[in-house]
Amino acid sequence: DQHTVYLPADDFKSWNQSFEGYAGIGIGFEIIREKITVISIIESGPAAKIGMRTGDKILEINGESVLGIKREEVAGKLMGAPGTTVNLLLERGPDQRLRFQITRERILLDSITQALMIKPGVGYIKIERFTGSSASELENALNRLEANGMKNLILDLRGNSGGYLNAAIEVADKFIPGGHKILTTKGRLASSFQEYYSTWEATHELYPMAVLIDHGSASAAEIVAGAIQDLDRGLIVGKTSFGKGLVQSQYRFHDGSALLITTAKYYTPSGRAIQRDYYEKTKDEYYRDAYNEARKIDPNKNGQPSHKTISGRPVYGGGGITPDVWVESEDNILSENLRQVFYSDKRHFYAFAEDVIKKNPGIKNNVTDFVNNFIVTEKVYQDFVASVRRNEPSFSEMDFAADKTDIKFLIKRELAYLIGGAEARFRVNMTRDKQLNQAILHLPSAAKLLTLSHLAR
Repeated sequence: DQHTVYLPADDFKSWNQSFEGYAGIGIGFEIIREKITVISIIESGPAAKIGMRTGDKILEINGESVLGIKREEVAGKLMGAPGTTVNLLLERGPDQRLRFQITRERILLDSITQALMIKPGVGYIKIERFTGSSASELENALNRLEANGMKNLILDLRGNSGGYLNAAIEVADKFIPGGHKILTTKGRLASSFQEYYSTWEATHELYPMAVLIDHGSASAAEIVAGAIQDLDRGLIVGKTSFGKGLVQSQYRFHDGSALLITTAKYYTPSGRAIQRDYYEKTKDEYYRDAYNEARKIDPNKNGQPSHKTISGRPVYGGGGITPDVWVESEDNILSENLRQVFYSDKRHFYAFAEDVIKKNPGIKNNVTDFVNNFIVTEKVYQDFVASVRRNEPSFSEMDFAADKTDIKFLIKRELAYLIGGAEARFRVNMTRDKQLNQAILHLPSAAKLLTLSHLAR
C-alpha cells in the first residue's frame, strides 16, 4: 500500500522530530538578507529562557561568523545533545549586539498552535499534529477558554496530517460522553482488532462545536472528525479529508532507520472505513486524488458505502470524511507570480515588514487597533513592489498588478506577526478565512445537531 515505507536513519529522524521532538535551543528561523533571523521562539524553551526575541539576527555561532550561511546548514550548528552549550552573538536593532550562552534541551513541538476567543462566547483551537502532549495541551486550552466564557467551540484540524493513535482517542474523549465507541481497528491478525471507547472522566461540557477539515486532514485528524460526525457531537465544515485510514506499526533498526508497515485499518463509530482506494494507482496518482475537488460530489453517487450517524443521518465510507458543510477557500489561493514572491528564499514580505516598522515604530503601540484598523496604503504597496524588484529584477510592475489586494493583505499579515506575534497574524488571517467564518455561522446548526444526538448527560 501507499503508506508502508522504509525510512533511512536521517529521514526517520526528521520525520520523527514532529512527534518526539529534538535537542536544540527552540527557535524557528529564516535566512533574510544573509542573516539567520529568528521568526519564532518556542515558549519555555532555552532561547525563551535567556531572553531571545523574534527579529533577533544571529551573527556568530560558537565564535564563527554565519553571515551568508545556507539554511540547511543552520540546524547542524544549533542542534546538539541535551546539556551541551552553544554561544551566540546576536544583532538586535541597528546598534545593539548581545552575547548569549544557551544550554540545549529536548524540545517538544506544540501540538496546539492557537487557542483563543475569536468572538464573545466562541472559542477556537488549532491542533497542528497529534503528539504525546496533545491531550494535556487540549485540557489546558479548554479550561482556559471555558474560564473566559466559551459557549461554542471551533476545532481546527485543517492541514493536520495525523500522529499518534492514542492522542487522537484522548482528544476525541474530551468531547464525547463516556461509553461511546470512538474507533475500531481491524487487520489480518486477531491482535489487531481493537475497540476504543470514550470515558466520563475526560469529558468537558457539551457545548456546540464545529470541526474544520480539508484535503490535508489525515489519519488521527480523521479519527477525531469521524467520531464527532458519527456521534452527531459536532458539525464538520470545510473540504473532504485526505482519506488515510491505515494503522502503521514502527519497526526500528539499530542503525536508526525504521520500517513503517501497515497492520490494520481504521473504522469510525458507524463502521465507516476512512481509507481511500489505492489499488491500481501509482503513488503520485493516489496523493493527487486526495486534492481532487470532484470529491465534494454526493459520495453516494460514487458508489461509496452508506452508514448512519447516531441520529440517523447518512454518512459514507471509503473516501475520507466528507464535511456536513462544504466550503471552498479560493480566496486563500495565490497566483503563480505571487507564489514565487511569497516563497522566495529572500523572504520579501518579512524583510519589508521589518523596514516598515523601523520607519514607523508607533504602529507597535496598540496591537488590537492595528489588526482592526490599519490599512496598507497605495504608497506602502508601491514601496513593496519596488523593494522586490530591487532584489529580483526579473519581476516587472505588471507582474504584481493583478495581485494588489492579496499583496496588501500579506503585508498587513506579516506586520501583524512582527507587532503582536502569532495571535495577531491569526486575527488578520481570520478576516479572509471563509471556512472559519462559515463555521461560526453554522454553530446554531451544530447546537440543533447536538440536541438530536441525545449525547447530553
